[in-house]
Amino acid sequence: MMASALEDNEVLMYSVLEYEKRPAHIYLTSTYIFIENSARPSSHDNTLDARPSSSLKNHVIDLREVITVRGEHRSPPKPRKFILSSPRKPSLLQEDKSPETNTFSIFMINRVAKHRWRHKVCQFVCRDYGTCQLWITKLLELLQNPEWQRPKRLLVFINPFGGKRKGVKIFNEKVRPLFELAGIYSEVIITKRQYHARDVIYEYDLQTVDGLVCVGGDGTFSELLNGLLDRVNSEGGVEQTFRHTPKSSALRIGIIPAGSTDAIVYSLVGINDPVTSALQIILGDSLGMDVTALYKKEQFVKYTVSMSSYGYYGDLLKESETLRWMGPKRYTWSGFKTFLANKAYEGEVSFLLASEEDSHPRDQTVCYSGCEKCRKSAMEGQQVVSVKEPQPEFDLGGASEPILFSAVSKRASFMMKDGWHHVKGRFSAINLVTISCRCDLTPIGMSPASHLGDGCMDLILIQDCSRLQYLRHLVRIPDSKSDQFDFDFIQVYRVKEFSFQPITEPEDADEGEGQERGGCGRRKAGHTQMKNSSSAHSVWNCDGELLDYPSLYAHVHCQLIKLFARGVEECNKEDSMQCPACCSAYDSDK
Repeated sequence: MMASALEDNEVLMYSVLEYEKRPAHIYLTSTYIFIENSARPSSHDNTLDARPSSSLKNHVIDLREVITVRGEHRSPPKPRKFILSSPRKPSLLQEDKSPETNTFSIFMINRVAKHRWRHKVCQFVCRDYGTCQLWITKLLELLQNPEWQRPKRLLVFINPFGGKRKGVKIFNEKVRPLFELAGIYSEVIITKRQYHARDVIYEYDLQTVDGLVCVGGDGTFSELLNGLLDRVNSEGGVEQTFRHTPKSSALRIGIIPAGSTDAIVYSLVGINDPVTSALQIILGDSLGMDVTALYKKEQFVKYTVSMSSYGYYGDLLKESETLRWMGPKRYTWSGFKTFLANKAYEGEVSFLLASEEDSHPRDQTVCYSGCEKCRKSAMEGQQVVSVKEPQPEFDLGGASEPILFSAVSKRASFMMKDGWHHVKGRFSAINLVTISCRCDLTPIGMSPASHLGDGCMDLILIQDCSRLQYLRHLVRIPDSKSDQFDFDFIQVYRVKEFSFQPITEPEDADEGEGQERGGCGRRKAGHTQMKNSSSAHSVWNCDGELLDYPSLYAHVHCQLIKLFARGVEECNKEDSMQCPACCSAYDSDK
């Protein structure tokens, strides 16, 4: 197998080096290191025409999963003590210590458990200093491959108040040492208030960094996302008006989990482990993720990436805001109280269905790393030529059912186009899911078949039902073997656009629109401030942030943002192309 693999890859270097305390034939290509263990070396000649035999045990190291390479000084042997016959003091005889080294170490990824990464060290001993330097120089050169887009300078924002208030400790003890190992410079800003990170992003020279990193929870990421897209669209001359087409940023965002739920990181990686996320940032992993634009009436509110929920989860978040002193446990207690209240809210849901090619929320497909569906969606999105839609006609007199909006509303006109569907009723919960939304409590997610970058949202409508019925649904959510949507009172759809209008409008809350952002000298770019709604209406839980105005319009944009992430790896693929288990390992949790 190794011989055939080498036939397809040009060998750049070859040496017989000491590996695992015995000689081995080492072959270097542009992307791999091939290791052929040998009982005895044939020679130390660096011959490029050498080919390994297929009868010996072989290993492969993928350079794309190598963090860095360093020269190492081997520990000298213990000095031997000799007692001489003369009455003089004993003397110590030992080998001459040279400042030059003939050993180099490769620091690479080690998958230690399901979705959890650490790094391990593989050592190679060369015959002399010169050979060692040749290997180090060549390996470092290959690791600078521009196609891998590894970051060299990052702007890091740490939220010291999120989750269990351990953001600073997590970065200093687990993340910073890894960044320093990889040669990444990180400028760290510890946020002091809400929107501090957003205001910095507005004024910072983003051309000097390769990416942004947030150390915190979903709310911290949401602030970075909105700040970055606000700036990109402002500089690109895009007005964030109703159903606008936002510009994408070339900068990637990395997330180091330090929040309460970390649903975004769970959906990207499969676990909320800071070390795993840091290693994926170091390797320059890039993943496109859908972003949903939210509008109150026709006024742009914000961008979201995980879940917007009205009813049960909105009430839960509103209740939990007064219990922040409890930490993450507040969500369990608030959920219990909200469940007992068993409220339902009247309104009309309208949505534009996705095409049949976009599959369905119940088709049991899971978005794994290298997802073919997301790849095709990204290619289709690049081929689409952006054309501004003509101003629509507002004659809705032919509508088969009455609409609760003004006849001169752009929103109403779009909702009367072909493909739009309307559902009226009383709803216990309305969940609009952009990604799977995994977390500790729901390891398979709110919508397990949701994809990260397919340009669709999953709409989950839970009609008014009894507590027992709703409980049966809730207990199925964390169970990977059950279908949580298999109930008569639940409807699920894969949609492109969505609208919700309550039966009765609450008091309008337009005051504060257009106010300048504090500390940045820039206007709100269409963002809206909300007032409290009446008790007859619920609130929206949008990426863990409350939006009090119930009337909402959502429009998804395919892979609008790029993240430092690889996607959730399939378990049966996680052990492929690994360095042998006998390599010395280092666990940064220790």
